[in-house]
Amino acid sequence: MMDLISTLQVILREAGFTTHLTSIDRSPIVSFEDDTLMGFGCVFEDPGALLASWKATEMSLLTRYAPSLRTAGEKAWNVYCLFLCSSAAEPDQNRQVRWIEEDLDRTRKVAACGLASREDLVRALLPVLPLQYQPVLRAEDVTERLRTRVRTIAPRASDVALDESVLPAEVVRLLGGPA
Repeated sequence: MMDLISTLQVILREAGFTTHLTSIDRSPIVSFEDDTLMGFGCVFEDPGALLASWKATEMSLLTRYAPSLRTAGEKAWNVYCLFLCSSAAEPDQNRQVRWIEEDLDRTRKVAACGLASREDLVRALLPVLPLQYQPVLRAEDVTERLRTRVRTIAPRASDVALDESVLPAEVVRLLGGPA
């Protein structure tokens, strides 16, 4: 089983956040901050514990860190609380966990259960992580791709454009350029 709090801290650091491991009510918390946002990541034992205590945890964090939040300027409008759990939730619990994110009071919220892998955690953290784009490139034969492009642009030159035995002047002539 993945150590959720440590993995959370590593992912946030890799994303450019400054992180600190602390605790509240004897539960580990990862605080994180960058130039535009700040927040707290809390890990719960099970979905029931998350649902029962996320509000109290949020209030405890806000009370404890109120002086820092007051001096955060514009960043104080961008405070996140991450409520996470590695155990899977029942369908009814899952619905309730999703509703947490709809609660717009005090902080922005990310809530997720069933985080069994690093990929699951990254997916849950997307609202706070920098934009990520992973292009998917197909494996292809670049020579055939070029031949197809040439065929689209200049059908008369497609058979000879990549033929090394044909003089460049002949290829230019077939492409319709000055010879």
